[in-house]
Amino acid sequence: MVKLHIRYAKREDAEGILNAHYSAVHQTASKDYPSEITSEWSPTVTKERIKRYLERSLPNETTLVALVDNTIAGFGAIVESTDELRAVYVNAEFSSIGVGSRLLGELEKIAVERGCKELRMDSSLTAAPFYRRFGYIEVERGQHTLRSGKKMECVKMFKPLI
Repeated sequence: MVKLHIRYAKREDAEGILNAHYSAVHQTASKDYPSEITSEWSPTVTKERIKRYLERSLPNETTLVALVDNTIAGFGAIVESTDELRAVYVNAEFSSIGVGSRLLGELEKIAVERGCKELRMDSSLTAAPFYRRFGYIEVERGQHTLRSGKKMECVKMFKPLI
C-alpha cells in the first residue's frame, strides 16, 4: 500500500505540479491527442512557465497536491467562485494507485464546505471515464480553448454536490 499525503499547494510546489501536469498530458493523454495539442496544453517546464503559473494560476485556484515519498504525484484545483473543477492530474509514474480519486474526493469536500452546489469542467477525452466513475455527468462534447487559442476536443461535464 502506497502512503499518500494530500495537502494544500505551496509556492515551492510549482515545479512539481507542472512536472506532474506535463507527465499526465504527454504520457497519459497523448493516446487521445496529437502532439501539436499536447505541446500547447502542457509545454516544457521552464523557469518562465513556473513564473507564469505562480502569477496566474496558483493565486486564483484552490490547489491540492498529492505526495508519495515527498514527491508530487499529482495535483488538483478548483475555482469556487465559478463552481469549476479546474484540474486533477496524476504523474504517469503514479497512475492507478488512487492518487486521482483521493484528490478529487478532497476537492469535492472543500467545494461543498465553501458553498459550491456543483462542479463543472471541461474534461479531456482521456479523463472523462475517470470522472464518470465518480458521478460526473456528460453534458456535451465540445472544444476547450488553450491559452494559445488552439482548440482541443473535450467533454463538458458536471456533478451536483448537494
